[in-house]
Amino acid sequence: MTKGGRLSALIFYSFLAASVAPLLSLLVLTVTAAWPYPRLSPSVLSWRYIATVFAPNRQTAEALGNSVLIAVLTTLLTLLIAVPAAKALGLYRFRGRATVKLLALMPLMVPSITVTMGMHFSMIRLGLTGSILGVVIIHTVFTLPYAIRVLTNVFELLGERHEVQAKMLGASQLMVLRNVTIPLIMPGLLSAATMSFIVSFTQYITTFLIGGGRILTIPLLFVPHLQSGEIQVAAVYSWLFIMTTLGALAITQGAVKKFYKSTYLLQP
Repeated sequence: MTKGGRLSALIFYSFLAASVAPLLSLLVLTVTAAWPYPRLSPSVLSWRYIATVFAPNRQTAEALGNSVLIAVLTTLLTLLIAVPAAKALGLYRFRGRATVKLLALMPLMVPSITVTMGMHFSMIRLGLTGSILGVVIIHTVFTLPYAIRVLTNVFELLGERHEVQAKMLGASQLMVLRNVTIPLIMPGLLSAATMSFIVSFTQYITTFLIGGGRILTIPLLFVPHLQSGEIQVAAVYSWLFIMTTLGALAITQGAVKKFYKSTYLLQP
């Protein structure tokens, strides 16, 4: 190995170690009953924190189910709105296009509590507070900017020449969408869907305000333990966050590979 190769490997493994070390520390915390300073390892290990989190009366299963359901619905609604919006912003030229691009990012520029409180009064009038639908809508407000930004860049890079060629060869609009557009933008869709799922899954203040405390999610269980200094229980919930997100990503990637195979874009 050359000197440059050794340096690159050293930098890579240094960053890898720096990324993995906090996760390992978090994993150790889940079973740590006592870890006095300055010991480098826990003095007492216990499974009680994990048992506490998954005890039937802790409502963890209900919160996890709600979190996943809301995140999935938010992701679907986000993509349903973001794809046509991003296509319009990426492919077409119209007056005010730059302004629309900027306005699409406004929920990220304004404090989330401000946006949520502004929508809270409207949702009260519409009867959406305290409902999963209301929470999905407010989550979508904060996931849309990410999805639109990612997909706009994708459409700008791809253009519409492939769609035009398919139409000239006699393909219907539905065939173009299924066999040309979606396969071409699939990497962008995967990125937008992953980001949307993660952002929705980790929302706390928006879920608390719009859900009114009646829609229980993992962040609503996690934050109180973190604020009260129960770091072992918080560590268990943190790993629940990590594993759920990784599981969702694995399922999404599997679905994407299956889709590509079904459209003959990947060799079986």
